[in-house]
Amino acid sequence: MTVPQPTPEELNERAAIDRSARYPVMFFFTSAAAWLFFATVLGFVSSLKLRLPGLWDECPYMGYGRLFPVHFNALVYGWAMQAGIGVMLWLMARLTRSRIQHPAALIVLGHVWNAAVSIALISIWFGAGRSIPLLDFPAWIWPVFAVSYALMVVWVIPMFHARRNALFYVSEMYLIGAAIWFPWIFITANLIINRGSAPVMGAGANVWYISNLIYFWMAPVALAVAYYIIPKIAGKAIYSYPLAQVSFWLLAILAGWTGFSRFMGGPFPAWMPSVSGAASIFILLAIVATVANLLMTLKGCSKLWEFSPSLRFTVFGMLMLATYAVLSAMSSTFLFGRNLQFSHFLVGLDTLAFYGFFSMTMFGAFYFIVPRITGSEWPSGEKIRTHFWFSTYGILTMVVTMLVGGIAQGGNLAQWDQSFSTSFVNSSAYVVGRCIAWALISFSNLSFLYQLALMFIGKGRKTEGPTLIHAEPGQVGSARAAAGLH
Repeated sequence: MTVPQPTPEELNERAAIDRSARYPVMFFFTSAAAWLFFATVLGFVSSLKLRLPGLWDECPYMGYGRLFPVHFNALVYGWAMQAGIGVMLWLMARLTRSRIQHPAALIVLGHVWNAAVSIALISIWFGAGRSIPLLDFPAWIWPVFAVSYALMVVWVIPMFHARRNALFYVSEMYLIGAAIWFPWIFITANLIINRGSAPVMGAGANVWYISNLIYFWMAPVALAVAYYIIPKIAGKAIYSYPLAQVSFWLLAILAGWTGFSRFMGGPFPAWMPSVSGAASIFILLAIVATVANLLMTLKGCSKLWEFSPSLRFTVFGMLMLATYAVLSAMSSTFLFGRNLQFSHFLVGLDTLAFYGFFSMTMFGAFYFIVPRITGSEWPSGEKIRTHFWFSTYGILTMVVTMLVGGIAQGGNLAQWDQSFSTSFVNSSAYVVGRCIAWALISFSNLSFLYQLALMFIGKGRKTEGPTLIHAEPGQVGSARAAAGLH
């Protein structure tokens, strides 16, 4: 079924919505992109330090134990959260046909969020970190994150309530889920860890939080984007709406049980890692069904991938989501997990989530949204190609080297008569791949940040025609025309 063309009244309404979203959304997008470049450069520097431990030995601020947490927190709270919040606001406004209210207040709250991220990272860098991944910052900072997030995202609730459509869009379901689920997991994890709980329970709450941050926030925001952009560009309705609903509820029911499989064989009741592993395997079914649903929506018009930047990044992000779900389910079984836990593999798996599927899907959203709210087109299709391919090479290099390196390291760790240093020495060669991956990704994001900065200051291309891959500006009026689809 094809999507009906909008009327002139609907086009005027969309333009008014985009004008209301311009300043807050662009603020979140540019802030996020700046943090992303900072985080990816630190990813390279921390990987280099891991490969060459003697480097910068005299400087305590350049130790791996400080560089990596700063990189990881900047990637998630600086880049991912702000990119996701900007996308959530614009997407909910468009879906519900509501203008964004109080844009100035949103920008002020965005400054508060950025200040909290800066203070958290400086605290970790200067030695106040707590070695709790993604919750390393001092305990007094987390309420600032919780309150500012709630005040920024709360606006999607009245927009959803005032929607004009009787039927829920799938994207709306995922956006509401993400808006509600993040405060729950963030506040719960911080209360357990910071209220004097036993260290073992604190460690469990930490891995539960990381897993649910991926499945209860990043995956819903990414899927909301995919369910909006793919049918929009393809000019077709979703292949199966019932399948999309079933996949949503499977994710909603199962995601909260995941995380503890990272500690299989650890000091937890045996049922906890077992149930967690089973949940990860069942979530794989939901993710595979979702990705298949989206790809079937593209059936007959997959050639659009060659020309549409938004579609290319979004589809690649969905393929990476399926890859993440497969690897996560695999590592949740005792056969694989007993050797892969506590190894390089987990670093690669988390990077696949935070940069592989989430960030690539967000890039697809950026390339779709920014021209609509700024009234100008991206300056260069060539730089978009550079951004895509260098990001792709970086992600694939990271996943392959960390998977193989994790297997090598885990195999050595499983040998009772070998020291830990043996596992590190034998796997250190694979860290070179991690350095190369972050170097490629950093280069790609420099190109992206440059173009986004031009759009932010009003230097985008004003000539007619969208910026497409493999097509000159103004040569064709749309990706469908470039692909020969009418």
